[in-house]
Amino acid sequence: MKRDMEVIREILISIEENSEPELHGYLTIDGIENGITLHHQHLLIQAGFITAIEAGDANTRYGFELQNASLTWEGHEFLATIRDNDVWRQTKKGASKIGGWSVSILSELAKGYVKQKAIENGFPMGL
Repeated sequence: MKRDMEVIREILISIEENSEPELHGYLTIDGIENGITLHHQHLLIQAGFITAIEAGDANTRYGFELQNASLTWEGHEFLATIRDNDVWRQTKKGASKIGGWSVSILSELAKGYVKQKAIENGFPMGL
């Protein structure tokens, strides 16, 4: 299964929008199949962007689910760079031009667009 940065972004946003420090229960996202969400949550755990508890669940197709997901500091930092829809759109466009979709490239591109947006809005950004 390929990593899908749209799914990654949706998961991070969903966890952040939760009113509690941890998302209690299972994470489901409308329009995204549970197996895809689960796989991408595992990737986010590996990247250090979220923490979650693996729970056995014989009633699921996968035999386990992840529960109580929460963002780590790194997860919050990455999401802060890609949360804005305009910045996200520009970041994806830039990444497709250079042919790179790694998290580090996306993060650096997004930071550049955020910085550019700040300058355009009159905020002094030391170079």
